[in-house]
Amino acid sequence: MPRTNLSLGNLYRATQGSARTSQAVSMNAMNAAAGTQAAFTSFAVDSITRNLPTFTYIVESTTESATFSFGTQGSLHGARVGSVAANYTVSFNNANFSVGTATLGASPSFPITPASIAAANYSEASSVLSMTYADGYNLNATNYNSAATKTLYAVDVYNTINQPDFCLLFGTKVTLANGNEVNIEDLNVGDEIKAWEPTGLPDESQPLDSDQVEWRFYLSNTLSGDSKNVVVRDITFNFAEGYFSLNNGLINATETHPLYVYDNEIGKYKFKNVGEILPGDKLIMQDESEIEITNIEVVTADVEIVTLNVENADVFLSNGLISHNKGTTTQPYIPSSGLRMYVDPGKASSTDGTATADWLDLAGYNTGVRPAGVLNAASITGGNPSYNAGASKKEKYWAGNGTNQFWYKDTTTNINGGISQFNTNTGTIHMWIRPTTTLGVASRHIFDYAGFYGLAIESSDSSTLNRVKFYGSALGNSGQFTTSLSANVWYMISATFQPSGAVTVYVDKTSVGAFGGAAFTAPSSTNFLTIGSNSARTTFWNGQIGPVLFYNTLQSQASIGQVYDYFSPTYK
Repeated sequence: MPRTNLSLGNLYRATQGSARTSQAVSMNAMNAAAGTQAAFTSFAVDSITRNLPTFTYIVESTTESATFSFGTQGSLHGARVGSVAANYTVSFNNANFSVGTATLGASPSFPITPASIAAANYSEASSVLSMTYADGYNLNATNYNSAATKTLYAVDVYNTINQPDFCLLFGTKVTLANGNEVNIEDLNVGDEIKAWEPTGLPDESQPLDSDQVEWRFYLSNTLSGDSKNVVVRDITFNFAEGYFSLNNGLINATETHPLYVYDNEIGKYKFKNVGEILPGDKLIMQDESEIEITNIEVVTADVEIVTLNVENADVFLSNGLISHNKGTTTQPYIPSSGLRMYVDPGKASSTDGTATADWLDLAGYNTGVRPAGVLNAASITGGNPSYNAGASKKEKYWAGNGTNQFWYKDTTTNINGGISQFNTNTGTIHMWIRPTTTLGVASRHIFDYAGFYGLAIESSDSSTLNRVKFYGSALGNSGQFTTSLSANVWYMISATFQPSGAVTVYVDKTSVGAFGGAAFTAPSSTNFLTIGSNSARTTFWNGQIGPVLFYNTLQSQASIGQVYDYFSPTYK
């Protein structure tokens, strides 16, 4: 039976919200809408539950709810008692949060919003939320007039770090310099925590025109590093709608959080986004032991997440594993999902600047290419592209003479194979090129995989640069699009292709044309991949070549824009 004090005067106050003083009143006069036959228990409840907000750290400009629920409600409680605002107290001990207009009734809800706080490297403001229910009538109900409290933190919404989902879940353990472990959400700016840094790891903050490889493309054949302490410089709290759980909760993180692993596919140590880790990869522990990934679970749930920035190294330990932080500055970066080749003349780690050296692949998939004039076992004939080692990254490029110079990749002579990475009917190609003269011929190829698919720059009159073409088996000229290119200007030529659906060609991240229903199948060829010529080695690029990237996934226009935005400060 619902628990009340069965007092008519108190019932009047519960339904009218008047001052809590004794007064005489008749049932009819007090509550005509209920009728004289209404039972006292119709206005009663058995228990009150105070539902505090789920989250503790709440980003400003968002709203969370504090709600009440009632056990064994009488038929008139929600409409006549639960709808009276004076029966509730929902308040904070300071102005860091505000309580909005409530929705009252059978399940009352109170919206709470953090106040704006000053942007800073790290800023939060705490408040204590107190929730009580007292209507003067249900005095004997469980939790009547008892307060539920919770400390909430308003977090500066401007304090974001590049990607809000580059994070670890609440409850992840971080090791302090003194050896104690704390939950990541309980860290403070200035705390000193333990880290393990791979030998030679590039700093996250190097300028975009640096000729050194970015940390995302750092590769090592051996496991080598040093333990050290780092200082927490910045903390960001946010929310995610899901996460990855590795090895049954060994660590829980969002898709783009990087962990140091042994990548089983390429046989090297590197930082790898959690969403790209595969069974067979090995997580690296602080004591340099390795844990093979045997279980990956994608969990859909609303969770609170934390991003750390630390210095003077860019790594820290999370559940004993080696995590990379992302830094406090928003810097463009190359998307990693599906990247199977990345050769870049502006990066010292991909070439030594000599025309007879292999051009190494920064993605690590053994798909480096070789200059055509280098001796080989496959009887390739051709000339070596020339290298310009200018002072700026923009002026570091390879150049083809339009006659016989190109790069090639085959299965037998260079860089341990890797040709199978191109045996796909779905992919994305990016090539930075600068034509140095008018063409003089109808078509010059810039990328070709055995004729199965490729890119060419064309001229309808052998003098102007007015067409870009994607070609493939059984496609003919269906991917030939008119566009105007100028000599001595850098362009990023891109194509996304798939066996059905749209195949699209882009110039500087803008689509210049698309066609549908491409009728080509996944290659199984052991022929050559060429850069700067067609696979038959009969037409050659006359101009300069910058970075070349190949993905075995169909990139979105947003991802294509991301690649362009990464390189455009240098080339445009």
